[in-house]
Amino acid sequence: MNVIIIGAGNLGSSLVRKLSDLGHRITVIEKNPKAVSMLPSGRIDSGAITVIHDDGSTGAAMLEAGIASANVFIAATGNDSLNGLAAQRAKTIFRVEKVMAIVSDEGARILYDSLGISTINKATLASDRLVSVLTEEA
Repeated sequence: MNVIIIGAGNLGSSLVRKLSDLGHRITVIEKNPKAVSMLPSGRIDSGAITVIHDDGSTGAAMLEAGIASANVFIAATGNDSLNGLAAQRAKTIFRVEKVMAIVSDEGARILYDSLGISTINKATLASDRLVSVLTEEA
């Protein structure tokens, strides 16, 4: 698959590594050089991962990243609003098949879900997993 991910922080860089391990073609849009340094440099050098140094919510950055041929778009910045804006643009303007946004706010999750954007709420996911682990041990 051809995957575009905006955001190369802890979550984004982990996702990039895992999807790259599975053989997917990854393009990362990230404007922060420190975050980019968390990505596997060998895979960037080999061309397995492409990095666009820009604001991932802009149409220009998405076009540079090759969104016209993307199968998947994942908005994984630390900003719910930016993730929603970028995901909505990928879905409605560029018609990417699978679009996901990572959110922290439950209200944002409900809104983006209503717009047809798949979401993952980090807080809900973590708390559900913690409760599951605790109840398994009991």
